Amino acid sequence: MNENKKTYPPSWVVMQNNIQECFKSMNIDEKRILILASPIARTTHATEKDPIMITAEEFAKECGIKTHSAYTQLEAASRNLIKRSFSYSNDRGKRVLSNWVIDCTYEDGGIAIRFPEIVLLMLTEFDKFNPYTKYKKDIVLSLKKDYSFDLYHLAKKHQAMGRFEITLEQIKSEFGLPESYHDLSNLKKRVITPSLNEITLNTDIELTYENIKKGRSVVGFKFVVREKQPPKTIASPNGSKDFVDLFFKMSDAQINMYGNQLAELRELGNLADAGETTISFASRLKTMLKDPQKQKQFHPHLKNLGFNAR
Repeated sequence: MNENKKTYPPSWVVMQNNIQECFKSMNIDEKRILILASPIARTTHATEKDPIMITAEEFAKECGIKTHSAYTQLEAASRNLIKRSFSYSNDRGKRVLSNWVIDCTYEDGGIAIRFPEIVLLMLTEFDKFNPYTKYKKDIVLSLKKDYSFDLYHLAKKHQAMGRFEITLEQIKSEFGLPESYHDLSNLKKRVITPSLNEITLNTDIELTYENIKKGRSVVGFKFVVREKQPPKTIASPNGSKDFVDLFFKMSDAQINMYGNQLAELRELGNLADAGETTISFASRLKTMLKDPQKQKQFHPHLKNLGFNAR
């Protein structure tokens, strides 16, 4: 056993960087299965013979979805995964075609999945020969939009450098984008802007970008990655620690009123889930207003709506 092998707790998702190539064209629930499987495979030293169990209850809780639909989503995603394949080069330089999944057993309350050796390797082996990216499981699973996963993975991969560049052709290929998204305005509207906003709102980093031009034509994007600074704390009279900056103490009535108003703002519309009602979106926003990390993203909008922190 390699004593220098890096280890991480179950709360972390760790994947080799080449898994990004394999992620393309997967839907959000397929990616969620791999993210949930990552710490289980790593901490149990799973082999091809070992099924990895993901329960519907766990899937619902970890991904913030409704319990009654979790099993159906799990089953559909597993059926998609078992049909998928990817290729890689072996030690002899030969191209190998592999399935993502060996088989799925549909148990009461969950699904037991067996992964092939090459997939388990990408989920468990991390060193200079197998470059990898890591992030908190609860943070990445807070993302709800298909391409937010891909952009967040790229951002975390390059976080130490603080920036990265990607050409239009690379982003189309790496994200597995459909033909309709090859138009620049559609690409920004459907992929870049909503993913960037969701990442900045819900994760541990802030992400901004600018166009890379060749002449008058946009040929790619330059992204800047910044780690969010945690709110400062001070000791309160009762000995606990309270957030004192970037967090507005709001009454229940204020949360209710401003949550409803924020849900009506057109500029926040891309944060709503597909098909989500305004009432449901407002309910989610009200929960965010109680969270010190998430609330600060709405401060400019709250001030424009007339909220006074004093």
